[in-house]
Amino acid sequence: MTSPTHILERDAMAVYDEWTVADLLSILRRRRRIVLGMVFALLLLVTLYCLLITPLYQATGEIEIQREPSGAFGLDNGVLGDTSHEASDALENSMSIETQAGILESDTLALHVIRALDLESTQNFFPAKKRGLTIPGWIFFWRSPLEPRSVPLEEAPNRRYVALRIFARHLTVQPVTGTRLIEIRYSDPDPALAARVVNRLVQALADYTFQSRLAQTSESSSWLAGQMSGLKKQAEALQTKAIGLQSEAGMYGDNGSHDVVLAQLENLNQALSQAELNRILKEAIDHTAQSGDPELISGLTASAGAEETGGLQHSLELIETLRSRESTAKAELAQDETRYGAAWPGMQERQAQLTEIQKSIHDEVRRVGERAHADYEIAQRAEDTAREEFEKQKTLAAQMNDRRIAWTLARQEADESRRLYDQLFGKLKQAGVLEGLHTSSFSIVNPARIPPGNHPKSPNLPLYYAAALGAGLFLGCAGAITCEFTDRSITSLTEVERLTGAPLFSVIPLLEPSFHLPRLLRGGGSSGVTAAASWELQGTGSASGSPFSESLRTLRASLMLSRSSAPPQVLLVTGTRDAEGKSTIALNLAAILAHQGAQVLLVDGDLRRPALHRYLNMPESPGLSEALAGSAAPPEPQPLTALPSLALLHAGRKPPFPSELIASRRMEELLGGWRHQYDFIVLDSPPVLPFADALVLSQMSDATLLVARPGVTAKPAIARSYRALSLQMAQNAVLGVVLNGVRETSAEYYEYYGYKGSRYGGTRT
Repeated sequence: MTSPTHILERDAMAVYDEWTVADLLSILRRRRRIVLGMVFALLLLVTLYCLLITPLYQATGEIEIQREPSGAFGLDNGVLGDTSHEASDALENSMSIETQAGILESDTLALHVIRALDLESTQNFFPAKKRGLTIPGWIFFWRSPLEPRSVPLEEAPNRRYVALRIFARHLTVQPVTGTRLIEIRYSDPDPALAARVVNRLVQALADYTFQSRLAQTSESSSWLAGQMSGLKKQAEALQTKAIGLQSEAGMYGDNGSHDVVLAQLENLNQALSQAELNRILKEAIDHTAQSGDPELISGLTASAGAEETGGLQHSLELIETLRSRESTAKAELAQDETRYGAAWPGMQERQAQLTEIQKSIHDEVRRVGERAHADYEIAQRAEDTAREEFEKQKTLAAQMNDRRIAWTLARQEADESRRLYDQLFGKLKQAGVLEGLHTSSFSIVNPARIPPGNHPKSPNLPLYYAAALGAGLFLGCAGAITCEFTDRSITSLTEVERLTGAPLFSVIPLLEPSFHLPRLLRGGGSSGVTAAASWELQGTGSASGSPFSESLRTLRASLMLSRSSAPPQVLLVTGTRDAEGKSTIALNLAAILAHQGAQVLLVDGDLRRPALHRYLNMPESPGLSEALAGSAAPPEPQPLTALPSLALLHAGRKPPFPSELIASRRMEELLGGWRHQYDFIVLDSPPVLPFADALVLSQMSDATLLVARPGVTAKPAIARSYRALSLQMAQNAVLGVVLNGVRETSAEYYEYYGYKGSRYGGTRT
């Protein structure tokens, strides 16, 4: 079986990771006092705050940011350039709105409003001191002016800083998303003053915008007027310089379009190109003519160079005709030779004609070559002459080029200066008109109105109480969970079963004080009669059906059925520490067993701090310690008069070494004798962990009950105690756990019994 120590170590690491929603609800139910206390405390603080705070009333105004106007009569807004924009672009709209919102929150407008409305004397700033009980100024140092009011605000930096912070804290400027609207809100104890502040701030914005534009336009106009005279002189000087350079460069016309040198150069360039082309053609004809091939020469008939030369063209046509006659003569000669033979007399005549034609062709080719060569030389001389004239004109044009460039630059500079002068002159006139035509960049949609006196903005009771409730629940739940983390005590029967590894014998509900000690001790006395009568009432009288009595009966039944053989006779009741109720359980268990008719002996085995005689309102008397010490006359147990079947053996005097007496052979002899005299022996012993008495007695007992109490017993303590007892008890002994002091209304009690303090067949539910 897994030891409780190992279970404890495992649960210490995993128990919080295994929490479910039901576990959290159970924790909050157990720790509800923390949650409710935190909620109540925060609600109380909010209530006190709302009672002590000065109500603030909020006035709201609304303005619309207009698109930038282009000016009256279509004139531009800009003075130094075209800065008019149709503010249809969303980004530019947003920037304009944010700019106006920033101006509304600026220190300049704030100081203007503070001075205009004398806000420093109001309740929000530095009110006049009242007579009577005064609070030291250092407590509210932020509300006390550091410089006297006689000093102007601009010359009092500390007072100005505080005033601006107070004004900014009560002012809210917020653009309305998706529109060109800006909401302006101001809070003040005086509703009328709050409305005046908003309206005054809007008026200050209008004045600031108008003055800013007017100052900008006036400044631009003054600057332009100062620049006009110098710019005009510069333009005139540049124009004079351009005219002089135009004359020197030989250019005529308003824009210098008539340039004689360049026109002549262009004509010579065209003539040179034509001469060069003509020379190339003549050279090609000359090369062809010098070859002496009639066939090639006849091909020049369609060339452009041949057509331009009339004599050459006539010679070429003649060569073409002679070549045609030559072809005909050759054909006739060949035909006659074939027909008549070479010896035919007419063949010589035919051959003479052919020879004559060929000689004519040769002579004409020679004449064409001579004429083509002469034409080529003429074309070459013409080209050389044209090139010479072109180079001369080119040299002249190069000499005039520097003057022409200087004129061009001077002319451009003069034109630019004149254009700038004309533009600035027009802007100057325009600025004079715009000074009186600029309109405001915004319009008032809703002026601030006095808010109703029965609806202050602060304190906002629903919001404050909702926030207090939410914060209280959050902090309370956090506190409850934190306490659960840090609390090492057991809180439920599930934890006890997990730590010990064994089921519970019984869950004992919490005894109300009116049911336990007051009723038990009512009547006093030392005879034990009153105590016995009380137990009779508790066990069989009107209280016999109470949850406490029923839980004791459940414990008795669990003990009787814990062994398959005979029920346990010697019952040890112990705990991990004091204040767990082990003596109360031992006393009640003995009474329940005695009510069955069994002879029961209740032994107060706690020799260090005996308690049973106090519970029974009986004086101390000799008891167990004297019997263990070997007294000559061992004390006898005292039966309770009204319950004779229950006898009590007191603890007796406190011995110097209680553990040695408990572990002595005499204790075993006493238990052996009591086994023959009584049906059950109930031993009330000290706690397990501080002392060894309980471990020794567990070796002599048939059953050991380990009492634990929620909120008192520590988790490590019950695990170690259970493990120590399980290692020391006898082989056939029974070890069980009793959870004591559980409230009937708790989930743990309902989980164990299945009903919350109800009686079967009764009227309670």
